[in-house]
Amino acid sequence: FCGVAGIKPTYGRCSRWGIVAFASSLDQAGPIARTVEDCALMLGAMAGHDPKDSTSIDVAVPDYAAALKRGVKGLRVGIPKEYRVDGMPAAIDALWRQGAGWLAAAGAEIVEVSLPLSKYALPVYYIVAPAEASSNLARYDGIRYGLRVPGEDLVDTYEKTRAAGFGAEVRRRIMIGTYVLSAGYYDAYYLRAQKVRARIAADFRAAWENCDVLLAPATPSAAFALGERQDDPIAMYLNDVFTVPASLAGLPAMAVPAGLSPEGLPLGLQLVGRAFDEETVFAAAAALERAAAFTARP
Repeated sequence: FCGVAGIKPTYGRCSRWGIVAFASSLDQAGPIARTVEDCALMLGAMAGHDPKDSTSIDVAVPDYAAALKRGVKGLRVGIPKEYRVDGMPAAIDALWRQGAGWLAAAGAEIVEVSLPLSKYALPVYYIVAPAEASSNLARYDGIRYGLRVPGEDLVDTYEKTRAAGFGAEVRRRIMIGTYVLSAGYYDAYYLRAQKVRARIAADFRAAWENCDVLLAPATPSAAFALGERQDDPIAMYLNDVFTVPASLAGLPAMAVPAGLSPEGLPLGLQLVGRAFDEETVFAAAAALERAAAFTARP
């Protein structure tokens, strides 16, 4: 959307200590910067084990900046066929094909792969994430800490505090999460979503037998106007269709600006790698960045 690079590292790669939790099984800190190199340098500083975060993984932190010079010769780049969704704008489809061409010209092997259950990733995400948000944000009630809006009684204080402290979209997600966790719906929605999530992760593991990194669009459209889709949450949520599968699987994923829409708005390509293999993601991202020669950065 914004013409900048950004990477969401493997779940557990960076400490989340001090971050206000949204969805605990999905949240992961990562850098956003003007270039792929800046992201690599920042992630190198951010990554590492933190005993204060129970989800932090104690693994060595590679030299991500060095990975930028590796190139992609011999790298197997997977194109997930299920990501070719109906209604994809021609400009994004063309950029995706161009991105594959750039990597092939740099020496990579382009292969088609299948992620059959990725079509369920969006509904799974919008069950799991709001459910965890509902639980995590329950602490902001105006009693224990943080913002407090006085009311006539305890319930009125709760209502006024949460109405003032949370925006409309946050309140919407809290309500969705509370619903799917409520008695009679937990098994039907949340538990079933977690089972499908496990199978989505299994699809990625199967794909790695045939490729080293995945290439896909970052979003199915260019940026929309601020507030334009506030009254149509489904249309707004659909913009996450390409990014939520990697988040559900806990995999590293990076967005790289690579072109412009017919309206002159930035379009990006996404690279997804194996767990804790951000180096390969950076190597492919650097190759894309060099080939795209994108200059419309903010």
